[in-house]
Amino acid sequence: MLEDFSPRCSSKVRGRPQVRLRFLLGLLLSMVALYFSGFLFHPAQPSVRGLSTAPKVDIASDSGPVEAVEAPIRIEKRMIRQGDTLYGIFSDFELPDGQILEISRSRVDGIDPSRLVAGRNYHLYLKDDQVVEYRYEPDEERMVRVRFEEGGPAITVEPIPYRKERVVLNGTISNSLFAAVESIGEKPSLAMDLADIFAWQVDFFRDLRKGDSFVVLVDKLFREEEFVRYGSILAARFVNSGRRHQAFLFKTGEGRKDYFDESGGSLRKQFLKVPLRFRRISSGFSTRRLHPVTGKVTPHLGVDYAAPTGTPIMAIGDGKVILKKHDSVNGRILKLRHNSVYASAYAHLSRFAKGIKLGSTVRQGQVIAYVGQSGRATGPHLHLAMYKNGKYVNPRTISVPRASSVPESDRDAFMAHVKDLYPLLRPDPDSLAASQGER
Repeated sequence: MLEDFSPRCSSKVRGRPQVRLRFLLGLLLSMVALYFSGFLFHPAQPSVRGLSTAPKVDIASDSGPVEAVEAPIRIEKRMIRQGDTLYGIFSDFELPDGQILEISRSRVDGIDPSRLVAGRNYHLYLKDDQVVEYRYEPDEERMVRVRFEEGGPAITVEPIPYRKERVVLNGTISNSLFAAVESIGEKPSLAMDLADIFAWQVDFFRDLRKGDSFVVLVDKLFREEEFVRYGSILAARFVNSGRRHQAFLFKTGEGRKDYFDESGGSLRKQFLKVPLRFRRISSGFSTRRLHPVTGKVTPHLGVDYAAPTGTPIMAIGDGKVILKKHDSVNGRILKLRHNSVYASAYAHLSRFAKGIKLGSTVRQGQVIAYVGQSGRATGPHLHLAMYKNGKYVNPRTISVPRASSVPESDRDAFMAHVKDLYPLLRPDPDSLAASQGER
């Protein structure tokens, strides 16, 4: 028979010590097994320093407001295409027409935000696929920012943030100035800036010689570690056929910023030596020339610069438009009066520049027209004529006075400026050649 372990048999158990010991031992082992299996007690929570052991709270309960997670900003870089408008750019984002019209009509620091230039980039800052900010750079110096706020668009014009790195660059001419600049890993725009500075002293199309050299002190501008462009050349030296020309950028007390030589004389003469970038001189100044069209020997009282149709033509000096017409011989022709002594004329043009009309004033270096083949011409070229006291003179040999030098009141400041910059124009081509000869 099986023993009955019901409560009514407890008196029998208590009377048997061995059975009672086995019973207690079995009970203890069962409790240990239940403990480690987690059914009898809740295991203690681990203690972590710095973390709260408070019970979890349901975020849907009334325990207090919960801060929403901000949507990330996405930036899209796009390019202005021909025919793009602000309305077209913003139409994809369901902006109210009134806001777009407000942006288009605004003028901030002389900038018209609706005037877009094809090929330039703009950035859209998007959150939840809605535009929150628009940035556009109309030029290399300024940036238009439009922030879309609750009260409407906020429009500002700010300087473009550049990182500047001041460098000294030098090179030697073997073929052309552009090739020399490219050989030192720099951009063609640096060659153009250098040629503009010394345009009065050197004809970079005809006067360059192998072995000519240059040294330039200039700021290089970067954005996000990517080179963007050059700043103004601060100082430069160019040696042409053994003759050294130097230039220092200086702002006078009157606010005029210009290039001067080391003694304070202006490098800018009264007229540009060449008003365009040409391929060759197809015909020079002569009192007796066989005309290529009529076959007759006639005077050619000017210089012909062969260049592709559409090449920009610049005014050789400040002046006023006194003639603008089209005839069968000269084609489209423009004449400028520079002062009471000098005048210049530009013939065989394909078209006039925008805004050029009779009586308008122009600045030196301003584009006034474009090369063409109008009138009696066998190919696209510019015919440049110059007059002194109403008589024709050779544009290539005329001697003109320099523009104004550093004012006497600024001379001490200028000389101190030159003293600071002069040592930076290294290597000096002359001293370098001498040191190489000594070795």
